[in-house]
Amino acid sequence: MKDTRILIVEDEGLVAQDIRHRLVRMGYPEPSIANTGETAVKQAIALQPDLILIDIVLANGYLDGIDAAKRIRKFLDVPIVYITASSDSQTLTRAKLTEPNAYILKPFQTRELQIVIELILYKHEVEKELMEKARLVSAELRSMQEGVIAFDSKGQISFMNLSAEKLTGWLESDAIGKPLGDVLSMKNLPDLESFELDNHLAEKIPVESVPSHGLLLSKNGLSTEVFTFTKSVPKNKEVDVDRILVIRDYVKK
Repeated sequence: MKDTRILIVEDEGLVAQDIRHRLVRMGYPEPSIANTGETAVKQAIALQPDLILIDIVLANGYLDGIDAAKRIRKFLDVPIVYITASSDSQTLTRAKLTEPNAYILKPFQTRELQIVIELILYKHEVEKELMEKARLVSAELRSMQEGVIAFDSKGQISFMNLSAEKLTGWLESDAIGKPLGDVLSMKNLPDLESFELDNHLAEKIPVESVPSHGLLLSKNGLSTEVFTFTKSVPKNKEVDVDRILVIRDYVKK
């Protein structure tokens, strides 16, 4: 809390000072104040605040609070909370397009303001940590020596790392959205029968049916002896990844 930078965007001086005093009493550092939308955009870029409190209706300048928020969103990933006395549907519809983190209607209690701020800051911090973890995981997957191919419940490819590109001869950009069987061509070493993985998926053949040892034939005509295993992924409403196929070059094992 002691390092939290907050920007207040409010054209009424007394209201801005009232909010400032409340924030200081809550334990936050002295916030910055902007009284126009134009100044808000400049200060937001310069100060890189952790949270912005914006009055939707700004009488001064060319930009109202919504326009200012829209411009700030182009430069910063910062939580925005609208503080306003206006609750008409047209204004709220415009405001929703900027995807604010919360609304507070005037007049409001200090406790109400404090709860909203703390919840928004906490949620934003958690989301940042999750995004960073996802970025690190993605980077780790892409740099793995093993080939990694993710596919959705329909058997369509949603991710390939560099090793998988080399093994299959397909670029990830070309493979995305294609059935796995169009990209992955394998022969089972024990019987050398061609293996059509997309057919197995359509018939809901168990994961165990995917050959664990075989010859992978690349798009470029090269063949590589590989070991494979397939792992199911827990269901996630936001990401349609059903299973992940890991391919290990036999020579590099």
